[in-house]
Amino acid sequence: MNMQGGELKVGILFSLTGPTGITERGQYQASLLAIRQINEQGGANGKRLIPIVEDIASDPCLAAQKAEKLIVSDRVAAIVGLYTSACRKMAIPVLEKHDTLLFYPTLYEGAEQHRNIFYCGSLPNQQLLHFIPWIIGHLGKSFYLIGSDYIYPRETNRYIRHLVDSCGGSIIGETYVALGDTKFSQHLQDIRRASPDVIFSTLVGDSAGAFYQQHYQYGFKQPIASSITAETEISAIQPSYAAGHYSSFPYFNTIDNPANRQFVSEYRRTYGTDTISSVMENAYNSVFLLAEALRRSKEASTDAIRRALSGLKLEAPQGQIVVDHKNQHLWLNSRIARVDDSGRFQIVWESETPLPPVPFFEAEQKQTDAGQEELFRDVLEKRLTRNEFLLKELKKATGFLPFTFAFFDPEGVLLDVFPDETPPDPELLRLLRLGGSQWIRHPLDKSGIGLALTGHTPSYTSADLREIPGLPSWTSAGLPVKSEADTVPMGVLGVFIKKGGEDDAGYPLESLSRLAAACAELTRKHDDYFSLSKMMQDVSDQLSKSLFVLRKGKIAFHNEAGRNLLSRKRDLVHSALSDIASDNREEANYMMRKQDSDSLYEIQIVKKTEFHYVYFKQLGHRATPGRRDKNKLTTKELIGSDGNFLRTVSLAKSAAKTNANVLLLGESGTGKELFARAIHNESARRDKPFIAINCAAIPKELINAELFGYMEGAFTGAKKGGNAGKFEAANGGTLFLDEIGDMPFELQATLLRVLQEKEVIRVGGHKPIPVDVRIIAATNKNLNQEIAYNGSFRSDLFYRLNVFTIELVPLRERIGDVAELSAHFIEELSIETGRPAKEISPEAIKVLMDYSWQGNIRELHNVMERAFYLSDRSPHIKVIHLPQYIVHSLQNEQPGNQPNLAEMFQNFDHIKEIKQKGEESERNVYIQALIRNKGNISRTAKSLGISRTTLYRKLEEYQIKIGKE
Repeated sequence: MNMQGGELKVGILFSLTGPTGITERGQYQASLLAIRQINEQGGANGKRLIPIVEDIASDPCLAAQKAEKLIVSDRVAAIVGLYTSACRKMAIPVLEKHDTLLFYPTLYEGAEQHRNIFYCGSLPNQQLLHFIPWIIGHLGKSFYLIGSDYIYPRETNRYIRHLVDSCGGSIIGETYVALGDTKFSQHLQDIRRASPDVIFSTLVGDSAGAFYQQHYQYGFKQPIASSITAETEISAIQPSYAAGHYSSFPYFNTIDNPANRQFVSEYRRTYGTDTISSVMENAYNSVFLLAEALRRSKEASTDAIRRALSGLKLEAPQGQIVVDHKNQHLWLNSRIARVDDSGRFQIVWESETPLPPVPFFEAEQKQTDAGQEELFRDVLEKRLTRNEFLLKELKKATGFLPFTFAFFDPEGVLLDVFPDETPPDPELLRLLRLGGSQWIRHPLDKSGIGLALTGHTPSYTSADLREIPGLPSWTSAGLPVKSEADTVPMGVLGVFIKKGGEDDAGYPLESLSRLAAACAELTRKHDDYFSLSKMMQDVSDQLSKSLFVLRKGKIAFHNEAGRNLLSRKRDLVHSALSDIASDNREEANYMMRKQDSDSLYEIQIVKKTEFHYVYFKQLGHRATPGRRDKNKLTTKELIGSDGNFLRTVSLAKSAAKTNANVLLLGESGTGKELFARAIHNESARRDKPFIAINCAAIPKELINAELFGYMEGAFTGAKKGGNAGKFEAANGGTLFLDEIGDMPFELQATLLRVLQEKEVIRVGGHKPIPVDVRIIAATNKNLNQEIAYNGSFRSDLFYRLNVFTIELVPLRERIGDVAELSAHFIEELSIETGRPAKEISPEAIKVLMDYSWQGNIRELHNVMERAFYLSDRSPHIKVIHLPQYIVHSLQNEQPGNQPNLAEMFQNFDHIKEIKQKGEESERNVYIQALIRNKGNISRTAKSLGISRTTLYRKLEEYQIKIGKE
């Protein structure tokens, strides 16, 4: 899409009504605020963003319908919106069908990654990874979980159970209530009996407010912690009900930084309130991410936006956020806040840098020491495989140093330990269990490794491991493994240094940092090469055609279809590739055809510097030829291998895929009707009528009624009851108007009106009749000249017909096809007459190819039919069987010697006579054979080399009667 000037539509898809409307209206308002601010700043490359708003009323089915309406009818560049996972999942098929992006601005349970969605809300790890350890360290170790009964609370609690268990806490109760339930007396009694330190709530909507109120009224002292309850929910209840409780989000409206102060001020000025929640900030950020991607991509295509978003950084009200370059989620900040007496959140803890998104949570299968989080073996193997090349390079680069090294992936998971030759301290190894991720949680998050994982900068501290019992003598350094081109590290190289060696470690650490960057650069190049190769293989395997890439005449690459073709048709493939490699033509793109005993292939060749990209497409199996059924004719059956002809065939294939009118231009006899039928038979109208009419063959007085029909009594001799015209007969299908250049001028205006209005009025009638007809017109005239010089053709009708123009190649310009066409006509005649196949002698072929063929393919067909009958029982067609004007064509090309068309076609008047004489001669052959074999059918058939069935058919055809055997 052009990004210069004008407007760009953005879909805004939220529930402005319905159960979730109270939350989604805030997201809707934040989105509009962002669009207004972007437009005030000049838009996206000068293009104003225009919001197209749809209300889905909390209905997942309506979400899918409205998404399709925004994409198809409103033609939005992308959609910002949706709140519940149910609505998101219902919209996915629509996004896939139209390849459109959704910016999803809501926290969700994870376990999803779709190429058409950018997830701009937080994941459970970004809210809970630090929240649960903080709660255990500050509020207590025993938890009671209560939530609404749907997927997000249940998946969130699964994550909480894992973290609580890893951090030494316990779950002493867990319950779920129906959505909208507001009666909690029984649940509160259960909680009082269990006496947990903390109540963790994943209740939503009205349930959340009612629970906080009843918790206060029942006099509970235990605090409530939540990853769902935000400013919008707190503002709906009395401040005293919420005071002292905790929530965790990337954003709170009390964040004190310039970007948030401006955001809150603008929101308050626009909407009269500063009640802004994290999901509202997500929606605000989503629009700015889209706008920035549009500025970078210079176009609004889905692929361009997706590429521009990868690794994109944005200074948001919560602080810097980053689009992950692998999973299309955001690196977001993590914060914990406590509600004060006025009902406002006061931040008590926040991460120093954004946390990576981990959409797929792998649960542990067994207990580990010191909060160890071991991954499933197969998951760990997958991560090791993904980092295999990088680990190999890191081990080679660090092998000479006397330190213990560990490699952590971007999510903080320990993948490998490669110590020096001296075995490391067993206590250190206790913290280096493969698959663990405790280095991004307290207290190890303050180590050099933990700081490097969260801060993406080299980090070194000498006091980090002294807080771990039994490990007072170790320090650690964390070195991000990152090339200059990477926006986020590939991981962190951990270096463990024995106490006393810190002073000597400075220089090696600087060198190791450079080595880590070099390893990352090597890995990036390796991954780029591998990805490119894999992408080429994957993309090429999707082709229905067989692809071969030639370099210096040898096969450098082939796709899966090419491999299969090579195994089945090795001789044909090598013959074609050999011809291509030795072909020195200058054309960068040309076509050819190749066939063997049972198959015909169309081959497209694209030349790019030192490579040839060769595509094989099978046109069909070579069945026994006969007269072609015009009603089933397709472009595969159009005969010829000339490059110009094949390009014309390719245009016909393209025309068949559209519903546009087609204009076929070409000399008489070039096969315009065959092309028209082939286009129709490959189009979506193939099952509807194909009606052909020759505009030059119908009397001027009758053509109006022939095309548009007539009513009873419209003129003298009109059929009783009237008659439908060709347009009505072709309704739903194709009308072929041959020799359109000869249509009477006064009728052209009527035809133009029919094409514009898509309705006809019969002669003598007044009622319009709707018609759905595709027009394929053909002419041998130069319509531009007819318009400019003769005034015999309307320019407006010409432009209406001239949507898709195809110029057919004269036979003299594809002279290499003469032999193939001649052989085809002879095969057709052989099957049609039941006579043995004939071959055309090389001398005859040379004569045919030396001729200029003013009558094109029609003339060639007539010449071959004449020669077929003249050759009688001869198995060969020779020069003597060809017309004399063709045999002497070289002489005829001398000035004054060229015969006129009347002389040329005079020979064809005798074809029927020749055919009749041939038939009489053949009848005598059968009679003589029967006499020799005394009327025995079996022996007669055997002597003639034909079957009994064929012999019986011939006897009946020539009316030869015999007695019984």
